[in-house]
Amino acid sequence: MTAIAVVGAGRVGLTLARALSRSGHRVAVLGRSARRLPHDLGAAETAWRAPLTSAEVVILAVPDDALAATTAAVAATHALGARQVVLHTSGRHGCTILEPLAAQGAAVAAAHPLQSFPDPDGSDPAILAGVPLVVTGDAAAIDAARRLATELAMGEVVTLPETGRVAYHAAAAIASNYLVVLADLAGRLAASAGAGEGAERLFVPILGQTLRHLEARGAANALTGPIRRGDVETVSAHLGVLSGDDRAAYAILARLATGLAERAGLDPAAAAALRSTLD
Repeated sequence: MTAIAVVGAGRVGLTLARALSRSGHRVAVLGRSARRLPHDLGAAETAWRAPLTSAEVVILAVPDDALAATTAAVAATHALGARQVVLHTSGRHGCTILEPLAAQGAAVAAAHPLQSFPDPDGSDPAILAGVPLVVTGDAAAIDAARRLATELAMGEVVTLPETGRVAYHAAAAIASNYLVVLADLAGRLAASAGAGEGAERLFVPILGQTLRHLEARGAANALTGPIRRGDVETVSAHLGVLSGDDRAAYAILARLATGLAERAGLDPAAAAALRSTLD
């Protein structure tokens, strides 16, 4: 059993606290107010020094923009030293932002679970199963993160350099957030065609099937539809019923899809015709 302090009682912090507690660790959740926490986690502790001093692992689970201030607040307690590991869950930041804690002797690392956390009271810990953990930092801190990931039945642990964190986080945002935006776009177009409100739900089965193809076959071989077939007339017809940002988004995505289709074997002449139509 490891003593763990989770700083932050938001979606990620509460999910990790629940998961680690279920795994047999002694978990304290530190917050700004002593509110009662959901899921039998007790109350958030507002006096941070004692739980930080006793913790072997400290996890800073706060929003990206709050991480620097939270790091400074933890450093101000002077509770950490060489026997402790500090991890933060930000996707955007590497370990440089934890330098005030490294200067006090702690081993530090970024450890971002590549997952979305929809429940404001903390998602079911099962949501972490098979999820990659993307790390940057000291070898000792990465080893600690790897052990916790194994205990929580997470997936691959991927190590990135400090310089790769922002591009990685942009990739995560595209994969998660903009999939929702695309579903909304599809729903709005379907609604305008007469499918009614909430039409985005019509696309859930095809989105699920597409993701299964992507997992099994990779992006190039998962691509289907008019771009993959080189169907210029259909693409032209699509452009004809779109306008404004919707048309611009379709054209940009279709250009990217054309390059992907070429990788999958689309005839270069067909690709050129598609690009001409899109331009």
